[in-house]
Amino acid sequence: MKRKKILCFGDSNTYGVIPEKEASPYPSDRYDENTRWPCVMQKTLGIDQWDIIEEGLGGRTTMYKVPGEDYRLSDAYLLPCLLSHRPLDYVVLMVGINDIQPKMHPDGFDHYDMKDGIKKLIHIIKGAPETGAGYVPPKILLVCPTFMKETPYRRDVFDKYGREAGIAWSQKFPAEYHEVAEAEHIAFLDGNDYAEASIFDGIHLTPDSHIRLGRAIAGKIRSMEAAEAAAPQDSQKASLKQDIEM
Repeated sequence: MKRKKILCFGDSNTYGVIPEKEASPYPSDRYDENTRWPCVMQKTLGIDQWDIIEEGLGGRTTMYKVPGEDYRLSDAYLLPCLLSHRPLDYVVLMVGINDIQPKMHPDGFDHYDMKDGIKKLIHIIKGAPETGAGYVPPKILLVCPTFMKETPYRRDVFDKYGREAGIAWSQKFPAEYHEVAEAEHIAFLDGNDYAEASIFDGIHLTPDSHIRLGRAIAGKIRSMEAAEAAAPQDSQKASLKQDIEM
């Protein structure tokens, strides 16, 4: 069986940052391969049948700039990333929570901002058939970011993401992203059905959440595979029915 390849493109929750109670001047620690959701997904799907590319970067946004940190822009990096790892069968997109930080929106943030960023990334993937197997764009699974939590520990993080307003915005992701997925005819999974942020910093996932999310995404990929396998048969049946009726 031909091995298939999935690009997991996201932010620190795709990288697997371990939430900490206290701020540190050192780089964040990372969950191990038995915990991070992309690794769990691969093991659930079958490690001998799937190649997984973990492309997570802390602070990554869809298209909104942090002064001096243009390298965190998904819209600038996504196409080179797709080209670097082609041919790809799937792209799992799980990015957006960093978009809600107030410092990126001096004129305010609204639900159009929330949708426009992720739509731009979807269009980049759809517009690059050369990055997929068989000169067809990779299939896309859009995963909704998990809700932000208020934390008694990392008040610096709570402030950075807009405090109560940030929590309210994070709770709008499922409806907004689901609407985008339907309009773009791509698969959708709400990360909040399986994962939650740690109370330590209110943003990064608990270890159990990574495991549940990895298994859930694997299940969604399997269902997409099954739908793909059934599609040619459905098409042949429709064609045969049409020939009979004629």
